[in-house]
Amino acid sequence: MPSAEAQALAWLYSLADQERGVGWNPRASAAEQWKLGRTRALLDLAAAPDRAMRVVLVAGTKGKGSTSAMLASILGAHGLRVGLYTKPHLQSYRERLRVDGVAISPRPFAEHVARMRELIPRLPYAAGEPTTFEVTTAMALDYFHAQRCAVSVVEVGLGGRLDATNALEPEVSVITSISYDHTAILGRTLGAIASEKAGILRHARPGLFAEQRPAAMRALRMACAATGARCRVVAPLDVAVPQTGEHQRQNAALAIAAAGCLTDISDSAVHIGLERLRWPGRFEVVGPVILDGAHNGASAVALAATLREYAAGQPVTLVLGINRDKDARAVLAPLLPLASRVVATQAADNPRALGADDLARWCRRLGHAADVRARLDDALGAAMRHDGLVCVTGSLMLVGQARTALGLPIAERLWS
Repeated sequence: MPSAEAQALAWLYSLADQERGVGWNPRASAAEQWKLGRTRALLDLAAAPDRAMRVVLVAGTKGKGSTSAMLASILGAHGLRVGLYTKPHLQSYRERLRVDGVAISPRPFAEHVARMRELIPRLPYAAGEPTTFEVTTAMALDYFHAQRCAVSVVEVGLGGRLDATNALEPEVSVITSISYDHTAILGRTLGAIASEKAGILRHARPGLFAEQRPAAMRALRMACAATGARCRVVAPLDVAVPQTGEHQRQNAALAIAAAGCLTDISDSAVHIGLERLRWPGRFEVVGPVILDGAHNGASAVALAATLREYAAGQPVTLVLGINRDKDARAVLAPLLPLASRVVATQAADNPRALGADDLARWCRRLGHAADVRARLDDALGAAMRHDGLVCVTGSLMLVGQARTALGLPIAERLWS
């Protein structure tokens, strides 16, 4: 018989459109009022646990997960009890909900899913059935409240304005680097995408922005004026941080600035918070293998820059798997020139995965041959028969499956 955790997860996934992801449910009302309304109603049925905590929302295209994790670690080092809600997970759905860096354990996970399941029939009929992501968002805040968290750091899902997480009332809103992703939903220009992400801003409350391209910054400044948010641009740190990659200096700067908006943060808490954090799947080095979940053009550019410096002339074999709803050309273009060889694969049991054959065709169009290995274990085996480094990238789901294939345990703790 499946465990209570497995049964809880199966029910959660039953609320998702597997072709589109956890943020869609064909039985949910498509009316705009319910995009946030279902999550708000579910939270209110749970006695509004979010109202008892200070909330930080972190939106953006690139770096929002890293920024969220850094912020939670810094606040924890300061002595605050902090809930951290991120997406997606690597090896276990439980990774999405953490308190003081520790993933929710199986029993409370099943118990909190059961609590949400009991509340859903009390939602207004017009709302329809909630999505997996909406239920998980409400469940996360309910769990954080039960764990007596003082602050909840919440990574926004897709966009911002109509994302389920925007049903919360953030004390601080953070917007990381904005680039092209989910253009069919968010808009085909940087300005349109930025405007959607700026939906998390609140009147008279801090809004912190990463440095942006001009079109995105114009849209963010217009949103600031319209909402009356107290916005400022945060420059990257001018010193290195423990996390690998130049782009992490920007993420760290945002995390430090957000912590400073909440409390009088010390240099010691910043140092400890950044130093102790281990954020898996983001330029994670496991012997000769590098695991990085870069899945859009901007994150692939950042990975290419970091990989070029780290490899220092060593040959690099890319093991690639990309989702069909991503811009494969944008992901491949900065990475293929670094590769001595390429293995095209796909994440198992992922209906959104681009087929390995199709991915290989994309590589050929861009002038690079690719070995096709549909099974990830075969792809890893083929890649590791060669000298040099192996970089697994293109999808966080693929990276999570690679962690399992390499014998790495679920990251139950992000720091100790």
